Amino acid sequence: MKSTLKILFSLAIGLFIGYVVADYTSTDQVENVDEKQVEAIVELMGTETSFAVKGNCKMCKKTIETAALSMEGVLKADWDVKTKQINLVYDDQFIELTTVHNAIAQSGYSTDLVDLNKEAYDNLPMCCQYDPEK
Repeated sequence: MKSTLKILFSLAIGLFIGYVVADYTSTDQVENVDEKQVEAIVELMGTETSFAVKGNCKMCKKTIETAALSMEGVLKADWDVKTKQINLVYDDQFIELTTVHNAIAQSGYSTDLVDLNKEAYDNLPMCCQYDPEK
């Protein structure tokens, strides 16, 4: 009987300690990150620019952004389907802008400065194949 009481007492103490520790390390104490603050920090870290990239759809968007973000030094890439403009934030200490243009062109999309890679363009899905002459 005494050993059962000792076990129950130990269990109660363990639960109490667990509750106190869990309450102390609660995620309520973690600050919520403001998205605008994050964007401001990213923009301060790099150079911001935009340029035209030919494309058609959301699949194009994914491919173009992936190509840009694959380059070390590119911090942010956002291609707009409607305007056909990519907004970049990059660290010009690590990468030159022409390198980003080349990476996008190698994925099959023409930019302001670099023509598309024809083989990559031919391998794009039909919805992504735009008129390269326009």
